[in-house]
Amino acid sequence: MKLILFLAAASIICFLLFGYTSGYFPHPSVQSEEQKQTEANVAEQPPEFTLLDEEVQTLMAESKKTAANSIVPASVEIPAIGVKAAIEPVGILENGQMGVPKEVNNVGWFEPGIKPVNIGNAVLAGHVDSKTGPAVFFDLKKLEKGNEVIVKDAEGKHLTFVVQSKKSYERNSAPINEVFGSSNGEKLNLITCTGRFNRSEGTHEERLVVYTKLKEEPVEKPAQKPAAPTNVEVNGTFVSWHAVREETVVGYRIYREENGEFKHVASIAAFERKSYTDSEAQNYRYYITAVDAYNQESAPSELTKK
Repeated sequence: MKLILFLAAASIICFLLFGYTSGYFPHPSVQSEEQKQTEANVAEQPPEFTLLDEEVQTLMAESKKTAANSIVPASVEIPAIGVKAAIEPVGILENGQMGVPKEVNNVGWFEPGIKPVNIGNAVLAGHVDSKTGPAVFFDLKKLEKGNEVIVKDAEGKHLTFVVQSKKSYERNSAPINEVFGSSNGEKLNLITCTGRFNRSEGTHEERLVVYTKLKEEPVEKPAQKPAAPTNVEVNGTFVSWHAVREETVVGYRIYREENGEFKHVASIAAFERKSYTDSEAQNYRYYITAVDAYNQESAPSELTKK
């Protein structure tokens, strides 16, 4: 069994490095110092509601998906470079190389790998040229960050991926794992050949990889804001209320009246006890609001009495 796994892994590596005339190997986006600093600043700021319960996490993840299931790709369109091509599933040949499309202007999908929209790196590869001239991925090098790649199945269901970066690698040093391996998102990598044609080897010297990821569609907010909390009371040093029984509620904001104006004094996550401690609670009036996963805030609850 170990020998079989080893041979399979070796075959994939061989086909990537030597076998396919049109290769493209995705590379992680390189962040600018400004981007890194921005992310660092955001990371330093604690979230208002420190934890979402499991149901809300699931709801938010599902709401951000543009498609519920993976697709079997049948065609691909790249508007920025005028590509409209059929997709053929290809695998690994007996010689360890990746299979190629029967038609030079079709694109090959590595079927033993990931389907588009599954977590991981799906791979499409196409020829850059042929004996008669330019082929389907001849202009792949012209793609820029933000360009879209649209993949469709046989029934017309489509997924849109957005170019993140591109990079050329020497034929024998392409990062196999980054192109075909696991990832933390829904990725699609486009591969083709580039660089000088080596006549003795019968292939180009480099492989171009365009890295794309699934386009995130805007999340539609619920038509209604969450309901306001009820039974808000002051008992000694505690302000308490009843939870809002809505799955999307992630927390509550406490407002206290000071000099005739109500100020936000605290936030309590939905999983925490529905109470707020204030040693001088009996000297103030309060109201509570509920906040959902889309940052929509309810109307104020009824005011407490001094």
